[in-house]
Amino acid sequence: MSLKNLISNYAAFNEWANTEIVTWLKTLDKELLYKKTASSYPSIDYTLQHILRGQKFWFLFITGQDTSNFNWSVYEGEVERIMEDLLTSSSAMKQTYSTFSEQELLEVLNLEVPWAKNSRSRYDYIVHIINHGSFHRGQIVTMARSIGVTEGIVNTDYNIFNCL
Repeated sequence: MSLKNLISNYAAFNEWANTEIVTWLKTLDKELLYKKTASSYPSIDYTLQHILRGQKFWFLFITGQDTSNFNWSVYEGEVERIMEDLLTSSSAMKQTYSTFSEQELLEVLNLEVPWAKNSRSRYDYIVHIINHGSFHRGQIVTMARSIGVTEGIVNTDYNIFNCL
């Protein structure tokens, strides 16, 4: 499999996995998404916002856009909008990352932000943000279980996506 095909497949996986998790979360009582839990972020809502902010920031960076005025705000009581924005962001990632040529995927990008400085290939950053989402989707499942959710929990594993 070529790097281009791998990244295209991985971006499609990210969109599928986020769609699966959002579709499932929409079946739950909305108040559960705001319920405080012990995890990296204090609620499922905040975790969704973190995934979304990450996807948006890295999309700008990976596509060569200005990130200097990125909006890192946290929003209260807007989980439905956050979920829809996550799906829109995931779709944009899939569409855009699939258009990069092998040469563009191998291009080295220089990251210089207050919290990190490094130089990696474009595909490395793409893999990073998709892995980031996978990590936090797993946390969402664990958070849901910790607040008593036992039904309908989705499996967003990469292998399951590849079995479809």
